[in-house]
Amino acid sequence: MKELVYKILWSTIEDFVGLWEILWELNSVMSENGQIENQELAKKILRYFLEQKLIKLYINKWGSDDLEELQFKEAIKILDDEKYWKAPKLNALCIKIGNTEFGEKFYNQDLLGDFI
Repeated sequence: MKELVYKILWSTIEDFVGLWEILWELNSVMSENGQIENQELAKKILRYFLEQKLIKLYINKWGSDDLEELQFKEAIKILDDEKYWKAPKLNALCIKIGNTEFGEKFYNQDLLGDFI
């Protein structure tokens, strides 16, 4: 599990990643789980990252480079909104995830420990 959590954190460091892409990753790696179970796991991991200030969530229109940062409370609420867990259509609102400076340092110093 630790490797998977690190992989998710790395994806936010490498580039902005769509919320739905995190679920795709879990579905491919943990195919024995159902969609709902993997989505709940993704929410748990991302909540932890948000609480620890390792990532930030942004909203934008798919296809646009203009990202608007979401505040913590709004970001937590967004995780429960089903529409953002599906791949967006062009110009539809979507959620992207980016790392923070602390998140990158955290990743590089192997501080995550046994998350789950």
